[in-house]
Amino acid sequence: MKKITLSIVFSLLISTVFAQGFEFKKSDGTLINNGDVLTYNTVGAYLNFRVKNISSTPLDIKIKCTSLVNTPGTQFELCYGGSCFDNVTSNGIYPDYDNLLQPGQSNPSQGDHFVNFNPAENTIIDYVFTLYALGAESESITFTYRYDSTVMSVNTVAELASLGVNLKSTVIQNELNFNSSINGKVILVNLNGQQIADYSFTEGFQTIDLSNLSTGMYIAKFQTLEGKSSQLKLFKN
Repeated sequence: MKKITLSIVFSLLISTVFAQGFEFKKSDGTLINNGDVLTYNTVGAYLNFRVKNISSTPLDIKIKCTSLVNTPGTQFELCYGGSCFDNVTSNGIYPDYDNLLQPGQSNPSQGDHFVNFNPAENTIIDYVFTLYALGAESESITFTYRYDSTVMSVNTVAELASLGVNLKSTVIQNELNFNSSINGKVILVNLNGQQIADYSFTEGFQTIDLSNLSTGMYIAKFQTLEGKSSQLKLFKN
């Protein structure tokens, strides 16, 4: 019984050590964990990353595109292993040649990244990737790079709030609702840059009828009487 117990403990120890064979981080040092979904709402948002071999043996670490949602994988760039790939394919493995990291070695501090250039509107695009050491595919990290054009960034929310406008939601149906502590106006622009509407508003709760607009994405530009402004995307169902 004692031998079996020691054998199990030893096996678990080896498995744990191997599972910690590499680290996957953003360039700022933030760990990217298995199952993470990293969401971006702008085209050309770079996810710069570092992969470090923390084991005692050389590792050939691969990046596999395990799933694509709402995209064929074009207009996406992955740079890793000394090469840049200007599109990715489902089940594609990058790089497709030997790329050993020695114990303690990381990929270059600059240059390696994931980035989406697909400007698709009104949809969510997912690029799912799995990192693993060749020969140990079961010990892996899978994460999702998500492009969501309907998400309003935290910075945009803060900017608009500092202006004096608190928007109820960026996804609307027939009405645009917001609270305002200022007098101003909101200009609606379509994605071709054409102004299609102009509304004045005062302090208090505001309801603007947008039932005449077609379904789609718009840019709402809020302006104060003093000339300060902030803008964000609206999606009308």
